[in-house]
Order: sequence, then structure tokens, then C-alpha cells
Amino acid sequence: MKSNERIDELAQKLHENVKNSGEQMTPLERFWCVNVHHQKPDRLMAWAFYREYPRYLVKYTVRELETDYLKECESMLAGLVEFGYDTIWTNVDVYSVTPEILGVEIDMIEDAVSVPQAPVIKKPEDLDNLKMICPETDGRLPVVLNTVELLREKIGDIYPIIGHLSGPISLASCLRGASKFVVDMKRRPEFTKKLLDYCADVTIAIGKALLDRGAVGISMADATGSPSLCSPQQYNELFMPAYEKIQKALACMTPPGVRWHSQSGIDEVEDIEKFVRESCEAGNTVFHVATPWALNCDIRKILDILKEYGACLWFGIAPAAFASSTEEEMDALVKEYIEKYAKDYEGYFLMGPNMLNDTSKPELVKAWMNAMKKYGTCR
Repeated sequence: MKSNERIDELAQKLHENVKNSGEQMTPLERFWCVNVHHQKPDRLMAWAFYREYPRYLVKYTVRELETDYLKECESMLAGLVEFGYDTIWTNVDVYSVTPEILGVEIDMIEDAVSVPQAPVIKKPEDLDNLKMICPETDGRLPVVLNTVELLREKIGDIYPIIGHLSGPISLASCLRGASKFVVDMKRRPEFTKKLLDYCADVTIAIGKALLDRGAVGISMADATGSPSLCSPQQYNELFMPAYEKIQKALACMTPPGVRWHSQSGIDEVEDIEKFVRESCEAGNTVFHVATPWALNCDIRKILDILKEYGACLWFGIAPAAFASSTEEEMDALVKEYIEKYAKDYEGYFLMGPNMLNDTSKPELVKAWMNAMKKYGTCR
């Protein structure tokens, strides 16, 4: 796989950092321990969602990361060397890559994540005109796939390379337009099912390509498919079949299975425990609880349910904390959350920022990581 000198140097440095860390496990071993075996790791997983954040270390724009896999690999490797978190997110503009292939106009700004614009399904009949994508050749998907393959080649022995793509509900919303999609759920449920079934097939095709290139699991970003978008009945009747179809096709191909992020607004669900259980029964392997707005949830009860199904909780720290806290406050916050929620659930608990962005201060990211190592040690 084509690489460059900078990538090779960063990969070598990362290997040295992991080897000399003094920690018992590598990030890859920690990932398998928690996400597959559900055993107590050496320390809690530092599950960071950072997308384009580390680009300042390599001085690239977001547009460059979105269109050049070598530059994206440089950015991610530089971030791993600098901060030492345990995760990899394999593309920046996860919500626009696939819609662009299918004809959605994309607003690609030089140094901001691309945003889908006008939908392509103006009327329900337009769905029949959409093709099935070819991940190896269409649009910028080769950038994503090449990133996965190169990272697997360079650091796949010490880091879990996770395939990241847009989930079916978010894709459907981009193709149809958010307002019309909401109306369709009420007025055209049969069309909505057909649209989501198509989007599930697209997701499966990309997921298989990611796994073929070396990804060790599949992560679907599907924030649009949140419980705040629809009624519980609509969620179960319209969204769940798409998730279950994807699970049936992909989960058997990788031990960690498939996880989806569609829990935005979980605090608005009347029966959170029921929602979590239904999500697990559909096959979700990682459940996201954002803080501090979801702290009214009984998190330990949620953890009990996840433990029953062999799933994990991704417990987030609000982005604002990485912009406005002091290092001492970040240290205390991490300690509080670990002591309050993680004890006895170490094999089911992932913790990190909900999202690092341009307001996040590097010293606070390092303070978070240092606190994870200090207080997250499992005995």
C-alpha cells in the first residue's frame, strides 16, 4: 500500500510510544478485551471521537483530509502520537461521502466538514432511479477504504482499525431531505420502509468493503436516527428493520460486531431502559450516553442491561469541558465519573469526549488522557 516518509515515521513513533508506555495492554488488546471478551482490561478504554481535530498537528485543511487518504492517515497518526487515546475514526465527513455519490450536492468548505445540501429524491418515484454503489470506485469512498487499509498495515498490530460510515437513517434523511423524511414517516410509511431498506443495502456494501480492507469492526454514525425524531412505534417499525438487516449481514463477519450511534435525545425517551434493551436485541454492541444532559439516566441500570447482552456503554464528556475547564477540573471530572459509574463494569465501559473539535484545548485533552490512566486502572 502506498505510504510516505511522514506516515512511516509517525507509525514507528506510535509503536515506540505504545511499547514504552508502561501499560500492560496495547490499545488493540484493550479493545478485544472489552469489546469482544468483556473482561476487565488493564485500564478503562479511552474512547475518543476526534474526526478532524488533530489536523493542526500536520497543518492540513479539512478538505485535504476529505480527499487524500495519505493526509488523513498523517493527521490520525499524529493525533495518536500526541494524545495516546485508544481509538481510530477512519473518515472525517462521514455524513457526506455516500450522499455525494448518489447525487446529493455537497458544500465542501476548505476547512470545515462537508455538509449535504439539496436532496435528490424529490418525489418517492425517484428512489427507483438510484443505483447501488461500488465502494472501490465511487466518489471518495476509495479515500476511506485506502485509509483503513494503510492504517491496518502500519499500526494494525497495536491499534483497532474501526470502519466508520453513515448509518441508514442519516443517509435516508440526506437523500430525501430532513423535513420530507419526517413527513414521509407519518404519511408514507411504506415508502419510508423501502427507502430505509435501500439505505441498509448501501450501508452493507460499504461495511463489507471496510471489513475486506482490514477494519476490525463497524461503527455507524446515525445521529439522525435518534428517538427524538419519531415516536417509539415509528422507531421500532421503521428504523429497527434497517438496523437488523445490517446486523444480519455484517455482525457475523467481525467479532466486535456492529455499533450505531443513534442515541441523541435518549433523555427524552419515556422508558430509557426499554429503549436500551430493544437496541441491544436488534444487535447494537455499543450504546452512547452523552453528558451532562443525560445524567438523569440511571446509568448503572443501563450498564446492567448492556452487560446482560454483552454490549458496552460509551460514556461521553461534553465538548464544552474541553474548551472551558481547567486541567484540575478535567482531572476531577474524570475521577468522579469513573468512581461513580465504571466500578464493576470495566469490561463494558468506554469513556471519552463526545467530540473533540476546534474549540478543544490540547492541554485539556492531555489532562483527560492522563486522568484516564491515573484513575482508570483496573485491579
